[in-house]
Amino acid sequence: DTPQQGVADSNGKVVISPASSLKIKDPAEASSYLTLWNYDRKNNTKQWKFNKNTQSWLLRHMYDFDKVSKATSNLLVEYLCEGGARLRSRVEEDAKMRARRYKEWEKKQQQQQGKEEGGDTNEAEGKGVESKEKATQSSEDASWNGLDDHEKRKEYKRARKVLDALKKTEKEVE
Repeated sequence: DTPQQGVADSNGKVVISPASSLKIKDPAEASSYLTLWNYDRKNNTKQWKFNKNTQSWLLRHMYDFDKVSKATSNLLVEYLCEGGARLRSRVEEDAKMRARRYKEWEKKQQQQQGKEEGGDTNEAEGKGVESKEKATQSSEDASWNGLDDHEKRKEYKRARKVLDALKKTEKEVE
């Protein structure tokens, strides 16, 4: 007997769907996937098998510290460095965007601190730009804005680690 989950349709009626369709990946499963990949790579056991869903989950959550631990993240960086060129390119672009976003945020923070210390009260500057930025803000940016300063820094450091590893891999290939 499959557990059932109620979901409202567009008319507000509850439609019963199997809970299995709402499956959420266990972070331990993704960690085990990378651990087995690493073991297989070092020992040539042929036990590891590529899993597109797990790889996609890891890529989506690689900057989520609650789902991807530091140890798993370290293995993921190694895994990504050995991936195909398209995968590395996509991951590199994402990491660059996250690093740039942090640096821009950090610069704004420093400017705000400078204004507060200098007593500059001209708040009218940039209000039009700010409202346009908020209107075009993606859900990714919204979740990033929800991070505290420490979590933003951790994301930046993880992105830098990815970029540094990919750069080193690129030099080794040449």
